[in-house]
Amino acid sequence: MTSKDAKPKSCVRFERHVEDRLIDRRNMLLGLWAGAQLGLREERCAIYALQIMAAGMMSRGLDDVVDRIAHDFAKQGISITRGQILVQLSKVHRFVWLTDEQ
Repeated sequence: MTSKDAKPKSCVRFERHVEDRLIDRRNMLLGLWAGAQLGLREERCAIYALQIMAAGMMSRGLDDVVDRIAHDFAKQGISITRGQILVQLSKVHRFVWLTDEQ
């Protein structure tokens, strides 16, 4: 890629901001799903979803979010595998990216 083809820094920053926002939204929705699986009531479920979103903000990889949910499920005796959580994450991810209005 030549310097003529390079994106301006402001464009790259904007794209990163949009991506971060979508990932945060994905993690929030995944947290709401997980909270419902855990049987949390509405207010507590919302707080849990915020905690999941915050875990994702601390580390942009999937592991912290998925591991936290898997741990919480195991602690409550809910037999959902890490793979099943990843499937749900994938569904939520697709939904978020398809419904984003930027």
